[in-house]
Amino acid sequence: MSKLRIAIVGLSVEALIGSPLKTDSDAMQTYRAKELPENNLWLVRGILARIEEERDVEAVPLLWSTALPGGALTLANYEQIKAETCALLKENGPFDGVVIANHGALEVDDLHVQADGDYLAAVRATIGPDVPVSVALDLHGHITPEMLENATVFSALRTAPHRDDKQTGYRACHQLLRVIRTGIRPKTAAVHIPILIAGEQAITPQTPGAHLYASLPAYDSRDGIMEANIMVGFAFNDRPWTGMTAIATSDGDLEQAKAAALDLARDIWNRRDDFILRMETASIEDGLLMAAETTEKPVYVSDSGDNTTAGAPGDLTTVLQAALKDPRLGNAVFAGIYAPELVAQALAAGKGASIDFELGAEHISLPGGRMKVTGTIEGYGAELVLGGFQPYRSAEGGWAAIRIGDVIATFHNLPIGITTPAHFRAMGIDPVAHSYYVVKLGYLHPQIQDIAARHILLLTGGTVDLNLAARDWKHVPRPVYPVDPTMDWSPESGLYTN
Repeated sequence: MSKLRIAIVGLSVEALIGSPLKTDSDAMQTYRAKELPENNLWLVRGILARIEEERDVEAVPLLWSTALPGGALTLANYEQIKAETCALLKENGPFDGVVIANHGALEVDDLHVQADGDYLAAVRATIGPDVPVSVALDLHGHITPEMLENATVFSALRTAPHRDDKQTGYRACHQLLRVIRTGIRPKTAAVHIPILIAGEQAITPQTPGAHLYASLPAYDSRDGIMEANIMVGFAFNDRPWTGMTAIATSDGDLEQAKAAALDLARDIWNRRDDFILRMETASIEDGLLMAAETTEKPVYVSDSGDNTTAGAPGDLTTVLQAALKDPRLGNAVFAGIYAPELVAQALAAGKGASIDFELGAEHISLPGGRMKVTGTIEGYGAELVLGGFQPYRSAEGGWAAIRIGDVIATFHNLPIGITTPAHFRAMGIDPVAHSYYVVKLGYLHPQIQDIAARHILLLTGGTVDLNLAARDWKHVPRPVYPVDPTMDWSPESGLYTN
């Protein structure tokens, strides 16, 4: 008996249209064929784990491409990846099903439509109308009507900080196999909810995220419901589709899917005032002083407005300059600053060299002050190779660790997300020995969260400033919360189905 053949493809990038940097082909890390199972990849590893449980199912890994969150993809980069995806599907088909591992917040220059939906439509056009398609997504993405038209079932992450990518890929594949084996024709309903919140306001260990995501298994267990999900969305992009989404898929009864999606959307809307920052927050000066003086070690401090894992360049040295002005704020590490010209200077000078440079000279996302400093190069490399599981790239670009007085700062020739202890160790820096560490993050990612004795989030400026209500929204449909805090809304007004 021939095996069921399941293709695996995906283009997973969280893209910030406000970034001055674009995501071109050089920023991508693309895996093909056997490289997918060999590299323990985000979401993909869960898809493969589910297939491995079935003797009569064959995984056909074709292509998965990713990059650190950053600026919108260039059109040429996107079109090349999309074309290769479709070509591989044509060359290696036919398939009994396809699993797509995307993010949900993909943006492409000059495309003018939601790019995950465009990618999904291209896959659908390639494989035909009858092959079931399952889509696995990050909860910080979006679900558009075009995505509902072209997909059969959906699964999304249920934790932030993200700890369940493997489980999410597993669920996506499990749903697909159920569709193939039983012949059911799922129906999906989604409700677009006009709420703009940053991921830091909806972390799942704390209310209201904890309640809402804990409620999803009860929705999953309703009669006829295959799976329900909450999409927080990516609120830094001023797009017509930006906002939250409640989504539910039934095994064939559209009314059951609609009822679940509407109930979930109503619960989210009723808790809209609860989406606030619940971690410890502070201004730059106050937060750094608290970090330096506390007996809890190590402290991890987030430069939230320049958060590279939300797409910011990581170029701002505002926080570092503030620390260097105050002698009380030493024994610290400032990690992940984008400064390609300084890295080139450091690589040319070599380890142990003393160099003069100007902080702020390479700011590209915001104007800011400058400070002339002298530093000693303690480490450098043309490439930063990481060990262990990484949610983004497994190798990064050139870097230099420079000591400035009692502070070590790491500079990089590509934007980088310092999300694991392995990033520090790869640069010869102990991730727990210093008093405090300043990273270009919002909430702490799991492996950093697990070693931090305390977390302080600095309310800083930048391309992902968390003060969303103060932004000049031009394309997001109005009214929208919290920009229009007294607005009325009903879930039925945001409902769409396949």
